[in-house]
Amino acid sequence: MKKMKMFSLGKKSVLMSSIALALTANAQAQEIDQTDNDVEVIQIKGMLSSIQKSTALKRQSSGVVDAISSEDIGKFPDTNLAESLQRITGVSINRSSGEGRQVTVRGLGPQFNTVLFNGRQMPNATSGRGFNFDTVAAEMVSGVEVYKSSSAAIQSGGIGATINVTTTKPLDVGERILVSAKGIYDENASSTTPQISALYSTNPTENFGVLAAVSYQERDTQTDSVEVRRWRSYLSGSGDYMQLSGGYPSNSAGGEALVDYMPTQTAVTRSESNRKRLNANLVLQYALNEDLTATFDANYSDLKVKGRDLESASWRTYGTNEGEVWDVDENNTAIFHQFKDRGMDFFLGAPESREVGLQTGLNLEWFVTDNSILKFDASHATSESNPDQETNVNRSDIQIATMDYQFIVDGDIATHFYDNDDIGYQNAKLHQQDVFSNHYKDEISQLSLDYTYEGDSFTMKSGLMYTDQTKVVESFNNNVGEGADAYAFRGLVDVIGENGLFSSLEEAQAAGYGVTTIDHALIGETAFLSFDPEAAYSWIDTIREVAGDDSLSLDLVRQTDWYEVQEKTLSAYLEFTAELEIEGRPLTVVAGSRIENTSIDSTSLEKTLDSLTFVEAGEDMTLNYSDSVPYTDGDSYDLFLPNMSVKLEATDDLVLRFAASRTITRPELGNMRSARSFSSIRAGDVGQAVSGNPDLKPYMSDNLDFSAEWYIDQYSYVSAGYFRKIVDNFIVTDASTEAIEGVIDPTTGENVLFDIARPRNLQTKQISGWELAGQHAFGDSGFGVIANATFVSTDSEFTIDQTDASAIVGLSDSANLVGFYEKNGIQFRVAYNWRDSFIEQFGHFYETTTGEPTTVDEYSQIDLSASYDINDEVSVFFEGINVTGEDIRKYNRYENQMVFAADGSARFAVGVRGSF
Repeated sequence: MKKMKMFSLGKKSVLMSSIALALTANAQAQEIDQTDNDVEVIQIKGMLSSIQKSTALKRQSSGVVDAISSEDIGKFPDTNLAESLQRITGVSINRSSGEGRQVTVRGLGPQFNTVLFNGRQMPNATSGRGFNFDTVAAEMVSGVEVYKSSSAAIQSGGIGATINVTTTKPLDVGERILVSAKGIYDENASSTTPQISALYSTNPTENFGVLAAVSYQERDTQTDSVEVRRWRSYLSGSGDYMQLSGGYPSNSAGGEALVDYMPTQTAVTRSESNRKRLNANLVLQYALNEDLTATFDANYSDLKVKGRDLESASWRTYGTNEGEVWDVDENNTAIFHQFKDRGMDFFLGAPESREVGLQTGLNLEWFVTDNSILKFDASHATSESNPDQETNVNRSDIQIATMDYQFIVDGDIATHFYDNDDIGYQNAKLHQQDVFSNHYKDEISQLSLDYTYEGDSFTMKSGLMYTDQTKVVESFNNNVGEGADAYAFRGLVDVIGENGLFSSLEEAQAAGYGVTTIDHALIGETAFLSFDPEAAYSWIDTIREVAGDDSLSLDLVRQTDWYEVQEKTLSAYLEFTAELEIEGRPLTVVAGSRIENTSIDSTSLEKTLDSLTFVEAGEDMTLNYSDSVPYTDGDSYDLFLPNMSVKLEATDDLVLRFAASRTITRPELGNMRSARSFSSIRAGDVGQAVSGNPDLKPYMSDNLDFSAEWYIDQYSYVSAGYFRKIVDNFIVTDASTEAIEGVIDPTTGENVLFDIARPRNLQTKQISGWELAGQHAFGDSGFGVIANATFVSTDSEFTIDQTDASAIVGLSDSANLVGFYEKNGIQFRVAYNWRDSFIEQFGHFYETTTGEPTTVDEYSQIDLSASYDINDEVSVFFEGINVTGEDIRKYNRYENQMVFAADGSARFAVGVRGSF
């Protein structure tokens, strides 16, 4: 295949150094690989190879770039992409079921980061824009590049960063067979599950290549957790406290207990799940002649999760029963409550979910002349959750009608406690059955055309891109619709009784109804009512008979809160790179701009709340609507996004950088739905509602970056960087209490009140920080160290007396320390990761419209890996993730106002890998 002179490393080609920033259409990794074919290369394998490639990309790039490279084909440093990304300076992750799932960069959360796959935008099976990295197998990836400063040639959308995931192409690899297998042991689940992967690359002719890869992983998890799902705040700023029937509640000393913060629901849970992930990749590459190469690739992912949940839950009403006492702390937070004759709910859940993704693309790369290249790329990608209406939450609820128990704040834990001997079916009633299936579908089609021309001392890049993204969100459950009501039989049917589900305890036990006692990791020995999670389907006949309603059903009903948002963007860019000199030192200047036009159409059901029906005290009222009508609203906007970066090689080892740019992040698609959605409301209470806003404008950020990098050798460097972002049009979701005209609360006789949360472009916020990093290989000893830290600050930090939701979420300091050894076929690595506490969101499990924060406590984790090369083809390896089993904890405004706590689990793997 023809190679252009401009790719020669000897010339320090501008195109070579800036191509990493282009991210246009998908040819970046291939071009760098083509460079290697023009010069004599001494091959370095293993961890040092990964470090060398990542360091070279960082140094050669015009802007601020960090990267992680595979040690070899199919051998990524970590078992999860997100867990690898957290090693990069300024990158933090969010975890789900003990695995990294989404990333935060420089304090900006997942929705602020654009994720590309070989230069193409990735969809996701959620209601937002944040990409879920746990759907991609690390074995399928050759590298990940994190672009923290912008370029006109980079697709817009990432104020935090643009993250490009790259895979391998067959004409680069040649003939190759790779296989690996390992067993994964989860300490909490006490089970071992398999993970296998294989890759086959072949070139039947010198100008045609085929690469196929597949990866399958199964993993069991078990998590014990406790939650306060709703801290009710009674702060008013005027000294008002919680008013209960009969005045203030009494404390244990006989006086009044003035309560500002009260837990209104607590839960104790054990969750078990089985996760199965399948990834497949196919690449066909054909060089039609020495100037034109065509590449077709397809990438498939399928993540299935099935689980079983045991749960006890307590919901508090706001009155006090005789003999109940409270204790509060200095912040007027309830830290003890003795409950008498209260209900306790016992749920059995059988959650099931699935995420499926498919991306296909065709790329044409044409060397028009010796110094110009034209690239065309077309791709289509979909990501879908629960495509076959998998039931992702299935909760049967039996309530013990009257119990005595306590709410206690004890150290890091806040939850309810009861006497295990009180758990039984003699005083139990069927209470509810929830069946849910949330369906999200994200579909993206992209076309791009990019042209690059290199002169003697300058490079010009220009291009066009068209993106069409459609997000569909809909939910199915049994709560709304004719004959579908999860709550219609509350309190009507005894489990055991004359008109009950069973006539005797023995009959119930014979049908599988019993008591399960576990050693809960956080609170000790705990008893639950246990039965088949699908049991409510067998309750229906009895419920219909007792309720006198033959229409009651557990069928899934499509809810009226569905919406579809279509976003179309047409963009063009022009960028120039000039290679200059200042007093004999190389100076690279990049300047360009990107213009974009975006149009949005949002369709959802505009439903009108007509009336409320009172059920009984302490229960949710029924919301009655008129017929829903599809309603479409939309907007459009134009953007001008300039950028400039300067790179000065001040000495042979010292690189100085400056970058200035304007970047955007588009609003979450879910925030642009066109209708309101009302949640449940209890008699005399204020309801909760949410509403979208199709007129939202994108976040607009003006960015500055300064950095200095000292490269000691091809493996070692130290760097320091400062960044500043001024983000305009910041979107804040705030709630205001609104009276719904003409809809009367039957318990008050007045218009019903709802706290309606709407996203709005309200504020300008500033984020700044320092990034410090260094890595060093100690000669030929085999030892090395990598360390980095990020310190982030903002003018919009959360303060303890703040009662709105205007603070920036996700903002926190972070640090990494990695030590490694590699020599004589032996490799060992230990990695420490730390992230400081941060605001995850405003609102809690059942109340997402308030200014009450959910704060994630600081977290640290230690991971290990080791391998031994038996020979040039076969190696054995060991991996340890979160080896100390660190727990996760979240809290509200004060640290003792726990919101969620879960025990962590160590994971270990032993495997073998062959490369031929």
